[in-house]
Amino acid sequence: MIKNKFKAHPIMMARLIKPYLFIIIIPLIRALVQYAIKHEVDYLLPIEIVLFALVAVMTVFRWLSIRIKVENQRIIIKKGFFIKSRSVIDVSRVSSITVSQNILDFVCGSVSCSINTEAGRVRKSDFDIKLSLSDAKMLYDAVYGDEKMKTLEFSAFRIALLAATTSTAATGIVVGVPILNRTSDLIGIAISDMLLNEINNVSSKFDSIFPPVVNTITIALFLAYCASFLISFIKNINFKLKSGKNSIEVQSGLLTRKKVFFRKNNVNNVCIEQTPLMRMLKKHSMRVSIGGYRDVKGAKAVIVPIASRTELENQLKKHFQSFRKIKCCICPQQTVLNRNRMLLLPLSIGFAIIAAATTAIIIFPYFDRLVLFLGIITMVVNLYFASVYYRNYKKGQICFGERVFVSGSKRLLVRELYCDKNKVGIIRLFQTPADRRFNTCKIKVVVRSETADSVKVINVSTDLAVEQINSTYNLNLHV
Repeated sequence: MIKNKFKAHPIMMARLIKPYLFIIIIPLIRALVQYAIKHEVDYLLPIEIVLFALVAVMTVFRWLSIRIKVENQRIIIKKGFFIKSRSVIDVSRVSSITVSQNILDFVCGSVSCSINTEAGRVRKSDFDIKLSLSDAKMLYDAVYGDEKMKTLEFSAFRIALLAATTSTAATGIVVGVPILNRTSDLIGIAISDMLLNEINNVSSKFDSIFPPVVNTITIALFLAYCASFLISFIKNINFKLKSGKNSIEVQSGLLTRKKVFFRKNNVNNVCIEQTPLMRMLKKHSMRVSIGGYRDVKGAKAVIVPIASRTELENQLKKHFQSFRKIKCCICPQQTVLNRNRMLLLPLSIGFAIIAAATTAIIIFPYFDRLVLFLGIITMVVNLYFASVYYRNYKKGQICFGERVFVSGSKRLLVRELYCDKNKVGIIRLFQTPADRRFNTCKIKVVVRSETADSVKVINVSTDLAVEQINSTYNLNLHV
């Protein structure tokens, strides 16, 4: 018999008392340490002891009051001792259940269980409760049922390839700098200054046509990229995908292990994506957008970390048979004129880069090597930008029907998107003066979710686009 009543794990008390940590608990510890060392009693100590006792008792009562019950296809969550709350969620409205376990949870035999719907608080889980590991498994069975699933595992090499192709120096800086600053404050040592000095020492030993500051920046960005790679690798290692007829389970992580359960009919869209490095290696990744996934509404769940095109298409058919490409598609006209129109913007940017670099070298001759370095980097990015536009010319397409398929790009990402027509939030058609002259338009499709996926297709026939949109959504639009 499947268990349908659950109570919070005792470690939940640590989470409940956390808001009072810096207000009551730390001052109390400071006062007790002062008494132990100097045998001096702070006049606030008795008050702090009383407040701590009250908070501790309140925390115990709040922990005991947390109950979860699954019955009649509903999840009932009860909280509160003095002020009681009762939440009722229809099982069909549960978009995902996330189970995560950090090192402390592993020692205590507990997990963080997040129950999410499309509604609730913005950028937070609807309900996040500590449960025992066994109770979390039973809760999943009570909600989703005991469904047979096939397991697909991914090697550490493929996860490393995923981390290498999706990591950026910017991510490493955003994550690493606050950690360094916080650590420096705690131990009283300027770690960031020491690290920068060491980078300067190493960069001065390299002979280069570029100035020392370029070497320093290059090494710093490389270290930031390595930090981002390591974080991504640890986060995604042990990746497993379990798929059944109706549900999917995604598991990943090393230090913090996470499992996410969701129904296939709760998927907003399927997205096949290529980063610049993935394009160079001819690899793709596949992910889905789910309402309430993890602790951010509409976040993305990776289904296939990295794979060849053939393997990815097989996985798409296996897990999402309803998401398939429609035969009747609108594509950019395959003419020399249309190709030249698409490449006009990156070509103009390229000439602007050359002109700006030449002007800067003439005005600031002492910084010629730095200008040359920045010009080369900018030109490489623009060349990739041009390759994305050329790919849109050759393979861009959009199909409307019961299912919507879009193949295009978003900034420097090459993206293919599959979704139900009712999941589309916005279809935006816009025309430049050149588009109006040639009766073409650019179409941007935005999926209906909080962190919305979007794809843009360039220079397609305006008449065909309006005709398919009208036919799909029973409209009478005119452009």
